[in-house]
Amino acid sequence: MDRVNKFFRNNRLMSISLVLALFSCLIGRFSTDFIDYKVIFSLFGLMLLIQGFEQVGLLRFVAQKLLHFSKNSRQLVQLMIVLSLVGSMFLTNDVAILTLLPIYLKLLSMLPKFKGRFLGSVLIIVAANLGSSFFPFGNPQNLYLYDYYHVPLGQFLSWMSLVLLVSLISLVFLTMLVAKDSLKEIDLKENQVDRKETFLLTALMLVMILVVLDVLPYEWMIPLVALVVLFYRRELFKEVDYGLLLTFVCFFIIVGNVGEANFIKEFLKSLSGKQIYLAGLGLSQVISNVPAAFLIAPFTTNQQAVILGVNIGGLGTLLASLANLIGYNLFRIYFPNDTKKFLGLFSIVNFSLLFLLGGIFYFFIH
Repeated sequence: MDRVNKFFRNNRLMSISLVLALFSCLIGRFSTDFIDYKVIFSLFGLMLLIQGFEQVGLLRFVAQKLLHFSKNSRQLVQLMIVLSLVGSMFLTNDVAILTLLPIYLKLLSMLPKFKGRFLGSVLIIVAANLGSSFFPFGNPQNLYLYDYYHVPLGQFLSWMSLVLLVSLISLVFLTMLVAKDSLKEIDLKENQVDRKETFLLTALMLVMILVVLDVLPYEWMIPLVALVVLFYRRELFKEVDYGLLLTFVCFFIIVGNVGEANFIKEFLKSLSGKQIYLAGLGLSQVISNVPAAFLIAPFTTNQQAVILGVNIGGLGTLLASLANLIGYNLFRIYFPNDTKKFLGLFSIVNFSLLFLLGGIFYFFIH
């Protein structure tokens, strides 16, 4: 019983989401159709492989290489942000965060005196969210909206290039706030990496990326990945954050019931123009930007308002983007005693950018 209590105390976000999910089912209904199984199983597979990279020494090896190319701590954070911004354009924000944030957090264990650990972590998450908005395949909401509205690619890129430009300028400015400490005291001895297992894990990660991008079917490939991991490193299954997976399940149930509420449907039908854009920003804060896109799209033909609203809406609360939740849980695993400080800075940065970008692009909506 003590272990159960400890589990729920250590996973407060999961505990809150579980209570809210049960409450939503009492008001609405419970349906397994609410759950996005691809997201759940993809996240499970990615977490398995990230833990594998940690154990074979690859994360430490990459961290050392990044240190080698960085003259100071600010330049290190800037390099990580560029990797996150560009990586998320092609690999989605979830994959970028799951891949890069553990490397950065591993770096922090080598830089115990580094003052910018919280800001750097927050900016990597922000960069992944903003970078993923550029291409139609960068995140789930863009994939859905691009297909649903049949938006011309040139038109889509013209809208999102402006968002990317403002985002880049904002991120450059925010990196100026990162402490500029020397990295000379860091030991850069060559780290031993198990090349055979690294090659295997890299191949499996490529499979997972193709699954996320809908190139390969998750129903067959994720069980195959899990089977290979079970055969080679079954201890990795103990390292998966099952609390995060349960949080996502609860979250989908809550969103499913919210989406079926008649008063919300009637409210969306009454909106037009800039109101749709504001609805995208607002709903994303409560139910996340992916379900917000699914909820709003059928009630409007204003493509620009929906696309800009739900992409910029990924800023703000932890719930605004599922990638935010992933980033928070990764930070909590590495630094469980610093989550309050992280959340405080996360909120300040995200809401500042939400109001900045949200305000600027409000005037672009027709």
